Amino acid sequence: MTERSFPTRSGPLLQPWRGTAEALLEAATGQAPLWWLRGSRMRTKVGLMDEWAAAAQFPPHFGGTWDALRDALADLPEGGTFLVLEAEQLLQDAPPEDFPTLLALLREIQFDLAPQPFQLILQAEAERYDTLVEGLRALGLD
Repeated sequence: MTERSFPTRSGPLLQPWRGTAEALLEAATGQAPLWWLRGSRMRTKVGLMDEWAAAAQFPPHFGGTWDALRDALADLPEGGTFLVLEAEQLLQDAPPEDFPTLLALLREIQFDLAPQPFQLILQAEAERYDTLVEGLRALGLD
């Protein structure tokens, strides 16, 4: 995916975006519901939980566990699209099993929220885009 078009609400769970964060945010104007997350703040599980809780305004009792994240996201009444800026940094300092765990959790949420949309747009600058796509392919995602 390039910075020329914004994905449809019925697209795949994870969609890479090649281009600047500014171009993605501009392309996303008028899309709703929409949240943005910073990959640079989600290099660990703790960082991921904190960033997601802040962006989506989870309740104060959010527990910061995989189960708590699943519950909080599954409670989004309209589903939504999450823009992950600098996505190549997502869980980079976490144990290798954390990304497959996150991916399984996101798939469950997408299923639970259907027919409401739930997707992540994974932004990477042009020079880092191949790294992002290679990482997704290593996980069996196209």
